[in-house]
Amino acid sequence: MQRNEIVIDPPLAGHWVIYNPPGHPGLAYDFLAEDRKKSLYRRGGFLRHLFSFISVEDTLTWSSPVYSPVDGVVVESHDAEVDRKRISFAYDLVSLLLNKPEVANGFGAFGGNHVMIQAEGYFVLLCHLKKGSLIVKEGDQVTAGQKVGEVGNSGSSIQPHLHVQVMSDEKIFPLFANLVPFRISRAKVMQDRDWILQQNIQPKNRAHYLFERIDV
Repeated sequence: MQRNEIVIDPPLAGHWVIYNPPGHPGLAYDFLAEDRKKSLYRRGGFLRHLFSFISVEDTLTWSSPVYSPVDGVVVESHDAEVDRKRISFAYDLVSLLLNKPEVANGFGAFGGNHVMIQAEGYFVLLCHLKKGSLIVKEGDQVTAGQKVGEVGNSGSSIQPHLHVQVMSDEKIFPLFANLVPFRISRAKVMQDRDWILQQNIQPKNRAHYLFERIDV
């Protein structure tokens, strides 16, 4: 790891899988909660989600607490977007492709409810939060590990997840133009049937992690 590389704390707790699918910006990551069997669902499963409609409450991700991954100042807190409560993977994906959000509608149409935190020399953006869950506002000082809201399904989202990106400045548009790489300070990774603690982890697509809380 280089000396000046950005390291943030886990913004979540528990078992999570990270996705960086094709077409997604390379330095931004989506976090989805899973159980020990790597299922994303509290009830039902992927096939039901794919071909039918389920409730966001059927997913393990919905309403999970979101924590500030850094010490810093909240420079943006947006909590005006409605969560879509009934979801169908195929239907929502097609709908998203046919009805892409527009810049004129503001970043909420893209990132939904979100919090941006200014740390020392960079900015962390947490997106798709649950409406009504944000408990920080612009100007608030936050510490790493402090709860800021809950995961939702607001904005341009086909299922509940937390989108995380780190930026060199606070300009959101043009989208993803100012992303910078980051690492996660600590997480447990399964090795030989045991959870092994690792530090300064480079997020990877489809990687599975166990994040443990450190009380603040």
